[in-house]
Amino acid sequence: MKRIAAKEAVRGFSKLMADAQSEPVTIEKNGRPVAVVYSYEEAQRMEELKEAEFEAFIQEGIKAADEGHIEPVTPELMNELIENGIKRANERK
Repeated sequence: MKRIAAKEAVRGFSKLMADAQSEPVTIEKNGRPVAVVYSYEEAQRMEELKEAEFEAFIQEGIKAADEGHIEPVTPELMNELIENGIKRANERK
């Protein structure tokens, strides 16, 4: 992943957009990452992954309910499930 300073991103916005078409670009301010710019196609792919993860989550719940394995959903459990879904999506990259 390419990294550039925020000032460089502002001065060279056209180049930033062009670079983001081939790979995500991390924008740094004071040496710390503050944003990532990526292509529209990559954004679409990420949305599709999130939708697929959500659909899989729903299907797992339906299967568990059909099998009589229902667990109350607490805020803690929901956070854990969301984190695990994000981890699985990142592992697919």
